[in-house]
Amino acid sequence: MQFFTSLLIFSLPLPLLLAASTVHAGEVTLGTDAQRAAGKENYQKYCAQCHGAEGDGSGIATPFFNPLPRDFTSATYKIRTTESGELPTDADLKNIILEGMPYTGMPGWPQFDDEELMELVFYIKTFAEDFADPDAIVAALEIPEAPPFSSESAESGKTVYEENKCMECHGLYGRGDGEKATTLTTDAGDPIRPADLTKRWTFRGGPTREDIYRTFTTGMDGTPMPSYADFIEEEARWQLVDYVYSLSRETANYSDVIFARAVEEEIDLDSPEIVALFGDEAAFIPVVGQVIEAEREFFPSANAIGVRVIYNDDTVAMLLNWHDMAAEDSGTASPIKGDIQTTSDAVAVQLPSEPSHGQTRPYFLHGDSQNSVNLWFADLANELSNDGARLFIGKGSQNVMAVEGSEGVIEAVSSFADGEWTVIFKRDRASDNALVFEEGQFLPIAFSVWDGFHQEQGNRRGITSWVNMYIAPRETQSFIGPMLRVGLLVLLIEVLLIAWVRRKYKRTPG
Repeated sequence: MQFFTSLLIFSLPLPLLLAASTVHAGEVTLGTDAQRAAGKENYQKYCAQCHGAEGDGSGIATPFFNPLPRDFTSATYKIRTTESGELPTDADLKNIILEGMPYTGMPGWPQFDDEELMELVFYIKTFAEDFADPDAIVAALEIPEAPPFSSESAESGKTVYEENKCMECHGLYGRGDGEKATTLTTDAGDPIRPADLTKRWTFRGGPTREDIYRTFTTGMDGTPMPSYADFIEEEARWQLVDYVYSLSRETANYSDVIFARAVEEEIDLDSPEIVALFGDEAAFIPVVGQVIEAEREFFPSANAIGVRVIYNDDTVAMLLNWHDMAAEDSGTASPIKGDIQTTSDAVAVQLPSEPSHGQTRPYFLHGDSQNSVNLWFADLANELSNDGARLFIGKGSQNVMAVEGSEGVIEAVSSFADGEWTVIFKRDRASDNALVFEEGQFLPIAFSVWDGFHQEQGNRRGITSWVNMYIAPRETQSFIGPMLRVGLLVLLIEVLLIAWVRRKYKRTPG
């Protein structure tokens, strides 16, 4: 019962949650010896691997994290309902443990009931002496209820965004690609990425307008994200909230099916209208880190890729989009691990080399010895000079080879603008020793993304699982025609049968 009570408490609107707290400014709450001992037991079991046995953020898993685990000894917390530079409340700490931090290594822990959450909070607070100082304990701010959203407010917020130079970190369109993006660090000197404001479901601290307002008001201590409480008036802060809110949808709406659409036009990669030919509807596919085999990437910079596919009588083309804070268009890249010193951005489309039999698919990490895959690979520093993408065949991550004599089989063009890569691949629908794209067919397809800024190459990359691509027939046949034909055939058979019966009985002597 306590577990469901705690879920109810943390599902309340933020002002009600704060009102439910009985802790006042200057009141030290460290719990009893028994509570801290119980919290320590759970901490050592579930938290120390990342945050360290001493709470200093140096657990055995720390080297694999981006961003790094919280150092509790610093008493510096990003997600708070208190003013910038102040300690969080007990409710703040409980809520972060319960909800986690999206798209980081910090998961939510809904299995802890309210008592266990409080015990963990008491123990975590022992890592910093500040929590024992009455002068350091402050009350939570009152976060007002959000006023109604309006497009006019969002448009005014765009001006606030520009006047306060938010684009220097977050980019002109909020994709995390500002001119300072690659240079940002935490107060401890660790690299940190600015938030991609177009993906509200990834916001740490929550995706609601009240959550965003709280972040603008309190800042994110220990990071370059300041508090705007003293610089932007409340009305303007809500306008800024509405602008950021307007940049994205709340949920990712990930897809597991990609629809290939027929077009009558020629698919010319040099045409200025080529992107428009693909239309606006893209399948949105999640990208995760390749963590199964050696040279792992636990937190790739790309977390999603948009895919659009078109075809005509002769060719098939795929348009891929994903966000990147900078274009690494020098150096080189490869799906094969090497000794590359300077890496560039890259992307690959993965398809079975041959039609699948039944439900059998190649292993999703570059195929296997029995079922190989074809990789359409574009090194985004060199694909134009190489006159297209390169074709590789994979029989496992350790057995990937370039296909000799495949130059020109796959064409590719790419562009980078405002924090977004656009890459278009093109291939004949039927090609020697490759999969044929037939109408009405489902094909498994997967993708890989390499970020040169993070020195990704070979197995160290972002990947997707297999998803289905459906080659939608160019004409959807109406069911009315076949039904009429069947109906007429049945009617004709009935008429002939009746005529035969009548004739037979007419000849029978009566």
